[in-house]
Amino acid sequence: MGYMLTNIAIFMLLGFLAMYFIYKPVINKYLQTLEIKVSSLMFPYVAAVYTVCALAAYFILENDDFIEPLTFIRIIVPLISAAAIYASTLLFSRKVIYGITAVAVGITVWLQPIGLGNAFPYDPIWVRLGLFVWALIFCLCSRILNILPHTFIFPNIIILGGLIMLALIGASPLYIAVCAAVLIGILVAYMSMNYYNISIDLDEGSCVAISYLICSLLLMNSGEFCFPSCVILTLIFWAEIPVALYNRFIVYHIGTLSENTNYFFAAQRHTLQTLSSAIFKIGIVLLLLAWFQLFSVNPYSLPLIALFIVLWLDGSLGRRENSPHTIADINRQFVSDLKQNINDFKKLFNSETKDKK
Repeated sequence: MGYMLTNIAIFMLLGFLAMYFIYKPVINKYLQTLEIKVSSLMFPYVAAVYTVCALAAYFILENDDFIEPLTFIRIIVPLISAAAIYASTLLFSRKVIYGITAVAVGITVWLQPIGLGNAFPYDPIWVRLGLFVWALIFCLCSRILNILPHTFIFPNIIILGGLIMLALIGASPLYIAVCAAVLIGILVAYMSMNYYNISIDLDEGSCVAISYLICSLLLMNSGEFCFPSCVILTLIFWAEIPVALYNRFIVYHIGTLSENTNYFFAAQRHTLQTLSSAIFKIGIVLLLLAWFQLFSVNPYSLPLIALFIVLWLDGSLGRRENSPHTIADINRQFVSDLKQNINDFKKLFNSETKDKK
């Protein structure tokens, strides 16, 4: 445990310091000129720091705790693919971006060994197909949470923190946790420079490429026993897709999918502190559920229950009219409404009894 914590802490610190000292001068220069260039965008620096740290971890760590052996090609392909995805967002149309992302995800899924640690008792072809669809939707659509950098980055920090938790309790390999720690350090460094005053927004290309890097770490666990727990960690994103589709095409009929999520409504109503705190509280619930999933008899029941829990919590956070501001307020309002309903029922019952008499 001490060895793991030391490595995780060192790589997280390296990710933070490297990103901060590389990107801080870029932001300062941008604030002087206010000209957005490719060199001002976030992901090139994320890719550089993450690549160095991921390769260093591969050669430094023993990496003998994988059920299926870790190979160098499973490390280098996601690094190259992330760069290709980001470059496509700068150069090509949306259809080409989707195609390149689909190819990158397909190759990444195909490289993952589906063996003893696979949680799904089906033919490997069907398992890979399911993983491909799941990963592709995650990579292409998770940007709907990019209302603010906070609403995109904090849920991803929760996912990465969950990967570290799984490694610390022996359910996931150390290498995945170390790479997750590097990405946490990078994302925290970015947020430390853009928390109160957003100097440089997250562009769409950075969102897609970051989502792909995170997804590649999740897919590395597809050959481990803990993959259903990884699915639970991503449920903040999956809970927002049906909400956004329902609001966009049935309720409001206007705006983009991003503008119809609970987090869009929440960002309009809450302060940054309240919004950030609420996201991390929901994340704590997901971490607990991901831990319980390790002891579940099947990979389906608890993720479905967790999805409904997140739908309720997100819905409470994003309620548009007269909604409470915190989870405690939500609970108090629920109890108050319940008492009021009971009192109304008593009054109705008493009045009917008197009428009969």
